[in-house]
Amino acid sequence: MESTYKQSGLTRRQHLWIAGSLWTLVGLGLFSMGLVFWFKFPYLGLLDGQHLGWGAAALSLGLIKGKLILDRTANRVINRVEMLQEPNPFKSIFQMFGVKTIALIVAMMTIGIGLRRAGVSFEVRGLIYIAVGAALLWSCRRYWIASTQVPTAEEA
Repeated sequence: MESTYKQSGLTRRQHLWIAGSLWTLVGLGLFSMGLVFWFKFPYLGLLDGQHLGWGAAALSLGLIKGKLILDRTANRVINRVEMLQEPNPFKSIFQMFGVKTIALIVAMMTIGIGLRRAGVSFEVRGLIYIAVGAALLWSCRRYWIASTQVPTAEEA
């Protein structure tokens, strides 16, 4: 009897949408919480020059981190997506990110938890969240752009 098993994994576009969605949602969450912590939104209590300056510095550092570190990470994930052939969607998502990216995510989460547990002020955490959120939001564009590109003949 012939086997009619068909591999049914996620498509290239689905992988990229998952990665892009994760980075966008986490980036938006961190960035918005950073604004709340640093500027005391929604009360607009701290919109003086010093807070605006430090907020702009955190935003700039985040964009630099996004360009220099997270863009390379996103490119590595996008290249890995091109080679995925895992039929199990959950396994393929882990394979898509790879050990280095998962380690980077875990490290950033651990630092966030450590800052909270160490009692670091909301203001300092706000600046860090602004920077990390901006970095993620900057680099998530890589996934969205790659998801709109036409797949090669072997991917279709």
